Amino acid sequence: MSSTTKKKGAKSPSSTSTAFESTSNSRDLSSDPLVIKSRLYRKHKHHWYDEGNIAFLVENTAFRLHGSVLSRKSSVMADLLSIPNPSPSNPLDKSDDRDIIIDGVPFVVLHDKAKDFSHVLDFIYPKTLPGAQTEHLGVHDLMGMVRLAEKYHIQDVQEWAVSKLGKEFLLQKGHRSFARALKDEKRYADHEFCVQVIQFARRCSLPQFLPLAFYALATKDWSARPGAAICLQKLSLDDQCRIHEGRAALTREVLIRAWTMPENHGAVVKCSSWSCKRIGPTLWKDAMERWENLMLHPLEELESRLSHLHASLCAGCMTEIHRRTREFRDDLVRLLANFFTLD
Repeated sequence: MSSTTKKKGAKSPSSTSTAFESTSNSRDLSSDPLVIKSRLYRKHKHHWYDEGNIAFLVENTAFRLHGSVLSRKSSVMADLLSIPNPSPSNPLDKSDDRDIIIDGVPFVVLHDKAKDFSHVLDFIYPKTLPGAQTEHLGVHDLMGMVRLAEKYHIQDVQEWAVSKLGKEFLLQKGHRSFARALKDEKRYADHEFCVQVIQFARRCSLPQFLPLAFYALATKDWSARPGAAICLQKLSLDDQCRIHEGRAALTREVLIRAWTMPENHGAVVKCSSWSCKRIGPTLWKDAMERWENLMLHPLEELESRLSHLHASLCAGCMTEIHRRTREFRDDLVRLLANFFTLD
C-alpha cells in the first residue's frame, strides 16, 4: 500500500479537514509533522535521516533509519529487515493488513515507547548523542532502555544500562553500603517504585535487584498508608506471599541475633578497663525505641548504630560492639535472598 508524505515546510492537504489522532506526549522528541492514512505523526528531531531506507512508527513519532546500521547492532532487526516489506500488520487500518510503503520506504509499526526507542538509537547513532552524555537519563529511562534492548537483542546497550542502574539508581545484592544507601535512597520509600523494580527485574531476568526491593516492601508500615497495599496486587501471588513470609523469617533472625548482643538487654561486658562503665540497662537512653526500630527496620537501625559513640564505654568495648553490629548488618543483607526465597 502506498501513501504520500508532506514536504518539509509544506502544508498537508488533509491537515485542515481531518481530526488527527495522537497517542503519546512525545512532542519533545519530534519536529516536522507527517500524515499517514489521516493520522498525524511527527518526525523525530534527530533520528529522521532522509537517506534512510527503513522507517518506524512508534506511538506518534516517525523514525527513518538505516537498515545496515540496525542490522549490525540487533539480530532481531537483521531478521526483520531480511524479509521483503518487513512490517507487521498495520493496526492503523483494520480493513487493510498490507505494509505501509511511502516513496519506496517501508514503514514498520512498533508497539514500543517512542522515548525508549529514541534513547536506544542515541547509542546506535552516537554522533547524535555521544554515550558519555547520559546525565539526563533517569531510572525509568534506563529501565525502558533495558527492556527495549533486551527485546531487540542489543546486548551492549542492555549491559551498559543495567550497569548504570546498579551504580546510580537501584540497590542490588552485594551492595557494600546497602543499609546506608537504603536510608538515604528516597525512591525505596515509595511502594509503587518498589513494585515497579520487582516487575522490571522479573521481566528482564535481573535477580540482583530483587532482594532489597522485597526488603523495602516487607518493612513498610502499611497501616500508615490506607489503600497502598492495593499496589501489591500488581505482583504475582507467589511474590505477594514472599513479602509476608520473608518478613517473618527476617524478624525471627533479628530476634535470635539481637538477643546475643549485650547492648540490647543489659548483659555485662567482660572488660578489665577501669575507665569502662560496664553495659547496663541505661546504655540506650531510648532503649524501647531502639528495640522497636530494630524489629521494624533492622538494616537501617543497625547502620544508624554504627554512628553512635557511647561515652560510657572504653575504646575496646566500643570497637567490639561496632564490629558485631557490622557483622549483624552484613549477615542480614547476605541472607535476604534466603528470607524471601529468591534463590
